[in-house]
Amino acid sequence: MKRGAGSLRRGVLGLGVLAGLAGLGGAVAAEPREAISVRLPMAGYDLLMREGDVTGLAFQLSRLPGELRGRVGDVTVALRLKDGQVKGTLGSSPVNLDVKKEGDVLNAKGGFWGRPVTLKLSPQELTVYVRDCTYRLKATEPGRTYEGRRSCDASLRPPSVVSLPDMFLAASPEEQASLLLLAL
Repeated sequence: MKRGAGSLRRGVLGLGVLAGLAGLGGAVAAEPREAISVRLPMAGYDLLMREGDVTGLAFQLSRLPGELRGRVGDVTVALRLKDGQVKGTLGSSPVNLDVKKEGDVLNAKGGFWGRPVTLKLSPQELTVYVRDCTYRLKATEPGRTYEGRRSCDASLRPPSVVSLPDMFLAASPEEQASLLLLAL
């Protein structure tokens, strides 16, 4: 009996995969996006965003009210998110970020990763200076998907692409700025 049930499950799973590949999986395409997707010329990763956490291969953060805590790579993250500011530490580096949301434009500026950072996110563009690299990405799907070049890539490399899930768009401006700066 178990063997038959397992075969049935594999068969149903296989049909689901084939339907998705054939473009017949309309219900799958309509589901909300769940991951911050980052595609860089030499790397790509997804950060699964859920109600209580954000996780990826080397990305484990707890989303607590007014806080982000956990690890990104080998760095401990302890950030307080409150009233237009992000304060805390990334490893031993202090974080002091001012965040402003004016209409549908999010701006952030300050210290992050032990260096100066700037961020502008609008439905039309995502511009970020972080870790000595400037991202100038234009919306290919307004407010959701951004594509363009990074200053730290050779001109012949493919463009960078960043896609944002529904849960990211529902997060506070302070959390949005922090997650983008951590992800990039």
